[in-house]
Amino acid sequence: MRRIKLSEVEEKNPINTMAEHFFRLPRVTCSLAPLWSGFDPMEVPNVLEWMVVLERRDTTLEGHFVRLMGESVKNLFGANLTGKALSESLSDADLEQRWQDLNAVAEARQPSFHISKVPLKQREFVTIYRGCFPFCDEKGDIVRLVIVAAPAGDVSVAQARITD
Repeated sequence: MRRIKLSEVEEKNPINTMAEHFFRLPRVTCSLAPLWSGFDPMEVPNVLEWMVVLERRDTTLEGHFVRLMGESVKNLFGANLTGKALSESLSDADLEQRWQDLNAVAEARQPSFHISKVPLKQREFVTIYRGCFPFCDEKGDIVRLVIVAAPAGDVSVAQARITD
């Protein structure tokens, strides 16, 4: 997993759509992050299938739960993790690095962007972009992290490869 700038993500990737929407959302004065209550996923319908919504109940790993997992992300990772704690969802190899990134996003109240390889069973490695976007409540506490994970390159071609 390598951190990148948003400008390095391909223009037509769903992460760019989410980023454009994210930066236009209203914020509370005490937070750089937009309000969760001001986010309507239906305003970015082409991103929904690539979206994972994490509920942040507290600052511990065990306090983060997968609340929504888009269909294309389920296909990409070969599992539906909806309803599971984040600590149950990640392999040991990925856990520490991904957890550090989620914490950094929550603390900075700014999105992060990465490129990485995802190993798929009985398939080649798929290169994906990942964007993590923080959302707060009216008090300014980070209560949701929206992760958009989509393949690099032509998303429709990659999606067909993943579901074959």
